[in-house]
Amino acid sequence: MRILLVLLLTFTAKASDLQMWGELDISARLTEGVDLTIPMVARNSFSLADPQLAGGGAILDFRVNQYVGLSGGYLFVSLPNTGKGYNVNVPLAAATVHSSVRRFRFSDRNRFEKLYGLPGSPVRYRNKITVDMPLASGRWTPFLSNETFYDFSQRAWTQNRFQIGIGRRLTPVLKLDAYFLERSDLRVSNNNVHAIGLALEIGARGASSSTGNQHGRN
Repeated sequence: MRILLVLLLTFTAKASDLQMWGELDISARLTEGVDLTIPMVARNSFSLADPQLAGGGAILDFRVNQYVGLSGGYLFVSLPNTGKGYNVNVPLAAATVHSSVRRFRFSDRNRFEKLYGLPGSPVRYRNKITVDMPLASGRWTPFLSNETFYDFSQRAWTQNRFQIGIGRRLTPVLKLDAYFLERSDLRVSNNNVHAIGLALEIGARGASSSTGNQHGRN
């Protein structure tokens, strides 16, 4: 525990902002292999005006087979205390590939989104690779992920998010993830954000995401 605390303090000392990220995902099984998820997100800062971000939307997940899942949806995101206080509409589409080796589960999500409401309405590509390792009990799942953002309007990789955490199955329909995240600005130095996050998944009617280990939908 002492080592983890030292690492956390070391990371946050380098950040220009420390934030708390929260997410609630409510899922329902529509038909076999098709799930609907309603995500709600909020991000607050320990040093800047709150909220930094608030949003919600709807995402449909389609299971093609045990290896491939497709997603499509819409998010509305408000940035009331960032820049000029933008309100952003985000249609999105994604394809996720799954595999497993022994107890390790891997996913590679490839997501495209358009940000209406930001200058130029940029299109972004997001590649997120996630590794899960469920423990023998099946109730605890350590995980880590790395996600890189490409902005087509800037023709550059602009952002990277590294995430490490652990999930806990509370009940058959409730799962809680706790994590630490580092968001790196690949264009501007000393503009990184570190976040402590919680994500609660509620699988209404026993649904679970057809695209697997997401650990947050945004």
